[in-house]
Amino acid sequence: MGFEFLVPIFGILIVLVPVIGITTVLTLRFGLKPFLETLAKELRGTSYDPNTGSNVQIAELSEQIELLAGEVRRLKDAQDFDNRLLEGQGQPVEHGP
Repeated sequence: MGFEFLVPIFGILIVLVPVIGITTVLTLRFGLKPFLETLAKELRGTSYDPNTGSNVQIAELSEQIELLAGEVRRLKDAQDFDNRLLEGQGQPVEHGP
């Protein structure tokens, strides 16, 4: 009883280690590398400036607030007009002489 049982294991490993190595290298070369290159190119291409984005958002929000304020004014005017009409209905209408 010696190391006879190790011969088939080493025989299999002699084949499997290069196969696993080649598979790993090819997977990284043809799968992961193009993905990472594309991702890096896209990240370099987009010059994101957080200050510019914030300024644009603030300007848009200010414009929306002004529009809402105008709508509120118009609604208040319409409500005042409706209130004046309703007050006038409760009083008898005087006809001319």
